[in-house]
Amino acid sequence: MIEFIIEVVDRFNRASAIVFNTSNDLESDVMNALISMFPSVYTIGPFTSFLNQSPHNHLTSLDSNLWKEDNEWLESKEPGSTVYVNFGSTTVMSLEKLLEFAWGLANSKKPFLWIIRPDLVIGGSVVFSSEFVNEISNRGLIVGWCSQEKVLNHPSIGGFLTHCGWNSTIESICAGVPMLCWPFFADQPTNCRYICNKWEIGIEIDTNVKREEVEKLVNELMVEEKGKMRQKIDKLKKKAEEDTRPGGGSYMNLDKVIKEVLLKQNQT
Repeated sequence: MIEFIIEVVDRFNRASAIVFNTSNDLESDVMNALISMFPSVYTIGPFTSFLNQSPHNHLTSLDSNLWKEDNEWLESKEPGSTVYVNFGSTTVMSLEKLLEFAWGLANSKKPFLWIIRPDLVIGGSVVFSSEFVNEISNRGLIVGWCSQEKVLNHPSIGGFLTHCGWNSTIESICAGVPMLCWPFFADQPTNCRYICNKWEIGIEIDTNVKREEVEKLVNELMVEEKGKMRQKIDKLKKKAEEDTRPGGGSYMNLDKVIKEVLLKQNQT
């Protein structure tokens, strides 16, 4: 991975265009710094917002999920009542930490949809006790994977427990869903800092996760006293929509890449 990153960075000065899946409004300080070093930087995003505003009949093949879908269960839940839990496609954890998350979610008494990959737990599969299964029988659903964008945009989803991968972060912003953050590695701690400290649209869970903290923070995220987070993420969602509409910054950057980079290269 380090060798790959070094190779990519080395190619920056030779690139006709460097495209980031973000917007200037979302990360203006970072983008301004990069543009001062690399004039060929273009912010074209969030991709999810482009997708949400496009005709869907010919875009279904662009779905980014890697596993089997299953989100019909959400139809039976009240608007804004349900926690969506997904730690992405690469994050792993010990069985002990998974059980802390499990009982924290169960004890919160909130409905939840939890995506558990077959390889989520280090060194083995997940088998829950009958006590836990009985406890969540009326309000919890655990499946192997789903279409994340569809789930986050479902009216029943009120919060997202996430590893803070960039795709998950911007998909949550574009859906207007505040986050509980448990970053694992790579860019995730930085994304978490932006979510919780800069944008103030999420709450961080301690690395050494405990069920009492999960229960407490789930309830904080889902109750009205944390409404300021919802207001702030709604503003970010609207900005993302504006950026990806005709006349918006990301829309114009996409137009520039097509006309000034791709078409010129084809002509030469």
